[in-house]
Amino acid sequence: MEGQKDVLVQLAELINANQETPEMEAWTPANLSQQVASLGRVEGVGMFGMTCVLVGLICMAGSTAYFYMAAQSVKDNKFFEVLTMLITGIATCAYMSMYTGAGYSWILEGSEVAPFYWARYIDWILTTPLMLWDVLALAGASNDDILMAVFVDMLMIGFGCVGAQTPFWGKWVFFLVSMLCFVHVCQVLMKYNSVNKFGPEAQALYQKVSSMTIVLWSLYPVVWVVAEGTRMISPSLEACCYMIMDVLSKCLFGFMIVQARGALERVNGYETI
Repeated sequence: MEGQKDVLVQLAELINANQETPEMEAWTPANLSQQVASLGRVEGVGMFGMTCVLVGLICMAGSTAYFYMAAQSVKDNKFFEVLTMLITGIATCAYMSMYTGAGYSWILEGSEVAPFYWARYIDWILTTPLMLWDVLALAGASNDDILMAVFVDMLMIGFGCVGAQTPFWGKWVFFLVSMLCFVHVCQVLMKYNSVNKFGPEAQALYQKVSSMTIVLWSLYPVVWVVAEGTRMISPSLEACCYMIMDVLSKCLFGFMIVQARGALERVNGYETI
């Protein structure tokens, strides 16, 4: 009997030991030091958020492969196919770095230590200018307008990136300047809605992708406000929202352009009407 009691006692001690709260080393992410983690409650991206990042990675990688094959199948000018492939290719690299944990750092927001996905902003500051170049080329926009829109767009992303890392009221100053830049980008896109330089097919395609770009890009500041701005939503939901918008604004955007080969041939051939 005494032997059985000893076994039961050892079993109970083992169960209690396994139920104890794990030490910091057991749950702290690899790129988060104990010193930073001790500053506040760690709010990381959970399984749902990482699954969303993985979905984004798969969509970007699959789209890149498709656009590559589309470019290889074109005998003449491949400008739009290659540019579209580059957009999703850069996004694939960004999502891969975020999924592996290499594409983010940690910042202190009030009493919480939250992840900051800097790879997301590198993605945007590289791909959004390419997207503007892609869509404005459909309308035959002037080089001056394209360059201005591209540079202002890069400033827009830059101010948003700095604002996301500013833990006090100053972040809203950066956000306001970023939104002013966004207004200019929208004005340039709307300016060419009535331009019919390459025929009705190219004009219709431009109107579709430019309108979609304005609508989808308008959602990013909303998510920024409730995520990086006020931390009203969790990092997991933040990752989900950005993933959905990225896939729609890059992958769907690319498919709409690449599939309209008739309009692209007219634009590439500079057949003005």
